[in-house]
Amino acid sequence: MTVFSSDDGIDGLWLGTHGANGAWRYARSVDPTLEDIEAARATGAWDLCVEACAKALYAILVCHCCLDGMQGVPEREHLHALVASSGHPVAAALRALPLSYRATEADAERAHAAVDEQDAALRARLPFELPVIRQAGRHAATVRVTAQIGRFRSARGIGALDWDRSGL
Repeated sequence: MTVFSSDDGIDGLWLGTHGANGAWRYARSVDPTLEDIEAARATGAWDLCVEACAKALYAILVCHCCLDGMQGVPEREHLHALVASSGHPVAAALRALPLSYRATEADAERAHAAVDEQDAALRARLPFELPVIRQAGRHAATVRVTAQIGRFRSARGIGALDWDRSGL
């Protein structure tokens, strides 16, 4: 378990708002795409692997934005504009991805390496990780965690968080 201090710049309000939002977005949008990437790599579907890498990078960028205070998920056009204009390392990684429709194994491996790098950077910022949502034949423990965060927010008068169950 990670122990935070005030030197980390993390307080209860941030944790219950931006931190929780980023962790939820990670569980909903990043975590499942990492499994998709591995499945595509295992079957040699290089085009699908690059597509899944792009989806993962979009989700990683949104998580960073959530941790920085963004509420909800931007519309598709706004997300594309952010990727095109941002100097963020995730946006740069997205712009550098190869075209998926003619991707080779080398292209897929470069895209996978970019996702690994950006995922590690994001995970270092997350205050906590929610349990994996997508597991065959198992109950999603994440629902319990979100209820606890909701109670934390309510007790402090923060109000409800838009958990946006649709993903990216």
